[in-house]
Parts: sequence; C-alpha cells; structure tokens
Amino acid sequence: MKVAVLGAGAIGAYVGAALHRGGTEVHLIARRAHLAAMRERGVRVLSPRGDFTAHPHVTDDPAEVGEVDFVFLGLKANSYATCGDLLAPLLGPETAIVAAQNGIPWWYFHGHGGELDGLPLEHVDPGGVIAASIEPERVVGSLAYFATDIAEPGVIHHTEGNKLSLGEPNSTRSERTKAIADALIAAGLRCPVTTRFFRADSSRKDSSLAVKTLRTSGTARRRLPSTALCV
Repeated sequence: MKVAVLGAGAIGAYVGAALHRGGTEVHLIARRAHLAAMRERGVRVLSPRGDFTAHPHVTDDPAEVGEVDFVFLGLKANSYATCGDLLAPLLGPETAIVAAQNGIPWWYFHGHGGELDGLPLEHVDPGGVIAASIEPERVVGSLAYFATDIAEPGVIHHTEGNKLSLGEPNSTRSERTKAIADALIAAGLRCPVTTRFFRADSSRKDSSLAVKTLRTSGTARRRLPSTALCV
C-alpha cells in the first residue's frame, strides 16, 4: 500500500511515522522548518507507548509522490477549499481520502439515504468549494482518539490514545476501509471499522448539539427532521 500524508503536522506526521514503522510505503508532505527537520533526521515520536524514529520520504511537492492508494489529510479544515492543486497529483481512479477533521464535515449527508441524501451544508462548505476539490465519493470517515503536538520541528509528542475509527459515509463495508484499517493496525493503532459511523453511543451529546447547530445556522437548505442526527 502506498500512502501520502498531505499536511504532515502533529497528527499527520504521527500517523505517517507509525504507518512507515508498520511496513507501509509512506510519503509525508510538509513545509518550512518541520519539512527540513524531517528530511534531515526523520520523524522522532516521543510517546508513553515507546519512543521511535521513522524515516519515510518527505517532500513539499506532491508531484514527486504521484498516485497513491489513500491520502491521509492532515491539513487544517480552513485549507480544504484550496487544497485541490495539492491533491490532484496524488489521486488515481480509486484513491481514497481519510480526512482528519473535527466537527461536522462537508460530506456528512453523502450516501445518507432518505430525504437528506446529498444535502449540501452551505455553512460548512460555502458554494460547495470543498466538495469540488475533494469528491465525497473518495472520502472515508475517521474519528481520531489520540493527542499529539509538535514538540519541535521533526519531533512529535504523543500524549495519549491510539485509536482511529473508520467508516464509510454510506454505512456499508468496503474493501478500501478494510485495507486502510489493516495498515493502521500493522502500525500499532487500534482501528475499528464500523457500519454505524455516526451512531456511536459516545457521540450522542455531540450529535444533539449538531442538530441544533444545523437548524439555527442556515447550514441546511431545508428543515431537518428531529431525528436527522440523533445517533
């Protein structure tokens, strides 16, 4: 499996280093001092689960990497709308994108089914700019349960947690999610794949808040039923 981490910051570099240690071909795409340090010394991970150093390929030019099997998107959410040119060289016909994004994503209702299926979230993605850059069909949903920060350029401090849950937006099982999960498990992460991605018990309070937010923010173009996001 060939993986690109676009935006190899605290989370991206940690996941990329773990994947590389687990035997996956990994390409980290970063910039500035963090890029230079990782090129020179590799990625140093300081963790209560054990310190390690990995030496994946590091670049600031996605064209050096070419098409990959999946992209781990570690960019800040406010950069998604302008990342199309960076993503383009990495995308083949079947390339999947795992977006490490907090909050309700632009693709939330893609494959949802029923009257809300495909509902654009204007407040999250004004004018559909993100959806135009990142096709919803490529997205695999993810929830990260770990904490990391950049201690210094090239050095990642992993504080706690090692779980990254995956799920298809349309609640199906797929070979691509299994393949990604297998690579992450080989990297030492816990990676459950669920067909009930938006229905985990632990997310009920967040989802209740999401309903209220979507109803009052002008995000949706039609009224959401009271059970739309109750999970």
